[in-house]
Amino acid sequence: MSAPAIKQQQQIPLPGNPATSAAAGLGVSRISLGLMGMTWTDPSQFTPDDQAFAVIRRSIHEGGVTLLDAGQFYGPQSDPHANLKLVKRYFDKYPDDKDKVLLCVKGGFDLFSPGGYAEKGFAGMNPLTDLDKLRESVKLIRQELGSDAGGKDIDLWEPARYPKNVDVGEMTRKHIALRDEGLFRGLALSEVGGKTIREAWEASKGGVAAIEIEYSAFCLEAEEQGVLAACEEFKIPILAYSPVGKGFLTGTITSRSEIPEGDLRLRMDQYAEENFQHNVDVADKLKSIATEKGVTASQLALAWILARSPIMTAIPGTRQPDRAIENAAAAEVKLTQEDLKEIADVLEKNKPKGGRAFEHARQHMNLWA
Repeated sequence: MSAPAIKQQQQIPLPGNPATSAAAGLGVSRISLGLMGMTWTDPSQFTPDDQAFAVIRRSIHEGGVTLLDAGQFYGPQSDPHANLKLVKRYFDKYPDDKDKVLLCVKGGFDLFSPGGYAEKGFAGMNPLTDLDKLRESVKLIRQELGSDAGGKDIDLWEPARYPKNVDVGEMTRKHIALRDEGLFRGLALSEVGGKTIREAWEASKGGVAAIEIEYSAFCLEAEEQGVLAACEEFKIPILAYSPVGKGFLTGTITSRSEIPEGDLRLRMDQYAEENFQHNVDVADKLKSIATEKGVTASQLALAWILARSPIMTAIPGTRQPDRAIENAAAAEVKLTQEDLKEIADVLEKNKPKGGRAFEHARQHMNLWA
């Protein structure tokens, strides 16, 4: 039996200019909702609006979700803003939800200039460093969302990567300048290690509201990078993306052929032919623990993340409304010390295979600034 659905969740307060960093004084729900998978795929595979809207609305009203995680570039090269357009259509239909949920938007990449993402794909995803170009990029987000015409505001804006070989303090002060211009309410950071978090916290005078990193039982690099220690010290919420191991930890994936054409996971190392079956086998062992506990494999994976730290938030994505409610209910799953030891034993004896993301990302996208 799965844990019951909930209508309210525990929320983690947002630091970093709290007077303006949250819509209606909201904190971040322990289980939130990632929107990337709805649009960052071939256009033929976009999640239909009625289905996507049901996921979002039920997450907010039935699941107690208070944060939606979107991206300026969460669309194909032919339509990089597809994710933002989906968000706008949702809030156009349900304007009363604008004050019920925080919107975090990842951006800061060169999308539309010659050689940018729209032209060259991942090879063109270069972080912006110039203040005027960053400002233009954020204004494009506001325009797409209709933020200055009654649409949803940007509660958290998040530069997707810190560029290599730049001064963290200098870049952070540029980001804070945009916040102070009123272009967004709070600054979040992505793919940053503990050292960068500390430098950004100092440069922003405590103005970092959240940190987004990949974190799951299949990806523990954030611990090695000092992310948890820094965030716990400053009480910064961690938004853990890919919390169910890019789908492995749902316990439902058995074959690469099940992954739709255009899905980014097919490019990732953990889904490579030489690693795939091993990772499925590891996930099956964890699924057995979930079954014994009476929860789903996804709920076990999410509850495990929440048990790692009180400032940890998981942001799973899904296209299925019922799965969204199942995920949200993981906030009520309590793991015992025996449960945690059993999970740790599985992971110690059966380490997942394959590095983070894929080779181009590891070489060129500064995954741990």
